[in-house]
This record gives sequence, structure tokens and C-alpha cells, in this order.
Amino acid sequence: MFLVSGAREARNWFFKALHKCLILILYYHVMAPRDIKHLFTEKGEVISAIAIYGAETFRAIDSMLNNLSTQRWTNLHILLGELIQEGDVFQKESGKYGVRAELEADYNYFEEHIDEWNEPPEEWEYPDYFEKSAPKYPDIITSTESWVKLEKPEISLKKEHFFLEGHYLDSFTKFIITHAFNTIIVVNPFIDRSMPTQLLIRARRNGRTVVVITRSSNSSYVKKLHEWLVKAGIKILYDKNLHAKIVIIDDLLAVVSSMNFIHNATAGITWEAGIVTVNKEIVDNIKSSIADLNPQAITASVS
Repeated sequence: MFLVSGAREARNWFFKALHKCLILILYYHVMAPRDIKHLFTEKGEVISAIAIYGAETFRAIDSMLNNLSTQRWTNLHILLGELIQEGDVFQKESGKYGVRAELEADYNYFEEHIDEWNEPPEEWEYPDYFEKSAPKYPDIITSTESWVKLEKPEISLKKEHFFLEGHYLDSFTKFIITHAFNTIIVVNPFIDRSMPTQLLIRARRNGRTVVVITRSSNSSYVKKLHEWLVKAGIKILYDKNLHAKIVIIDDLLAVVSSMNFIHNATAGITWEAGIVTVNKEIVDNIKSSIADLNPQAITASVS
């Protein structure tokens, strides 16, 4: 009886292992996935810690994330809980964590072929709800006035400063990036494959000068994202102590806010708020502070 039970368990284990191997072979050699779920996001860092680096316990994952990246935006308990709820990560009876086989194959494939990924995935074609041609407004201030009429927040440009939060801040940030005429300067410590990041690439491809100051990272995924931004023609500068979040458009408008260029912040999952100014003296003061932080940011924006 014991032998029969043992043989049955061995057979079940064999078929599970065979199934996983077949999935890995299929993904590695046939499908060659181009768009990987959660890639370049904080959840992607958790998945890579488990799937690639073999961190199976909470402590091991936490330690690996500290080694991989400085970009720790959300509590690890929350991240693991959401990944489990989405079916991408599971917890074994032993308490150790694992990654869904197909997703594990995706991440291992990307890690092994990372040098071949020279361009963003084809899915990085930007949404049609912003015009792809030159802006139809004469300047960014007029564009902002049109946004106010469209979105109807309770603000006035007559005072030259106004407060935005939540959906309005997200919408306005995307709008001004899309409607910049000449230059976009972004100061932000945390950048992933969020919509504002994608719009920065499109703005550069439409002829705008784009400069980004951010934090560097040991993560291969973040490095590859930065590489893609550079290939698109965006100037990337680094500052390890950076924590401010600023956007300057055409030297005429500045946004100082709490919003990182990451999915949680730009998708409205976290509550973000900020101040917008069109006062030229204040915008110049903000530029001067950025120049003190890194003079290349200003020289690159006028070159």
C-alpha cells in the first residue's frame, strides 16, 4: 500500500515537473514574449526576486529588493498580497513564495535575452486620446487654459498658482507633457513604465527636448528602461539623494508635486497632490534650484 502511494506521488510530481518544463520550452523557444506583465514596475521587482534570484521567503525577498533597487514605494506585504490576489504569485504550504510558471518563464527569458531588447515593446504605441501632431494651441499657457475649460477644476490662472490633486494632477501632467512646444524637464526619483513615461518618449520623438533627473538602480529592468529612454533621445541624469518631484514645461510652467512616474501614482491608486505655477519668476527660481542640483539639466534643455 505504501509503495503504491509513493509511486502515485512520484508520478504526480513527474507530470507537474514535465508540465512546467513544457511551458518553459514553449515560452523560451516559441513565443518569445514581447510584453511582460509588471515589467519595470515595483511588482516586477518582487517577481524577479522570486523567479530569477530564488528568494522564496519574505525576508529573502525583502533583502533582494534592497540589493536590486532603491525604488521601494509600497509595503512588501501589500505587494505580495496584490500579486497573490492577481494569481501571479502563490504561497506554498511551507510559507515560501513562488511565481506562476508562465510568468516565471517570461522573466527568465527577459533576463537571459536582455541585451537583445534594444527597443521598447511594440505595445508602447501611445494612446490616441492625445493628438500626435504639433499642439494646436499657441503656447503652453493657452494649452493650460484649454485644459481648465475641458476638465473644469475649481481653479483660476489669474492667480498664477493653483492646487491639483488626484485625477486632476494625473490628467494635467499627461496633458502638459503632450502639449509642450520646446522643452520638458522632469525631476523624479522613481520612474517605471507608466503612461507619463511613455508620453515622454513620444514627446521626444515629436521633436521636443526631454531631460530627466532620477535615481540610478542596480536592477537590470530599471537599467533597461533607462536605456530605452536614452535610445529615444531623452537625456538621463542621476542623483542618489533625489526625492523632489518636478516638471517644467517650456520654461513657462512648473508642477511641484508628490507624484512619482510610476503606475500606483499615475493610475490614481495612491493620493497625490501638487502646486502648479505659471509665474515666470517662480519657474525661473525652480530652474535655478535644478541647475544647482545638476547644471547639465539646464544646459541639455537649451542645447
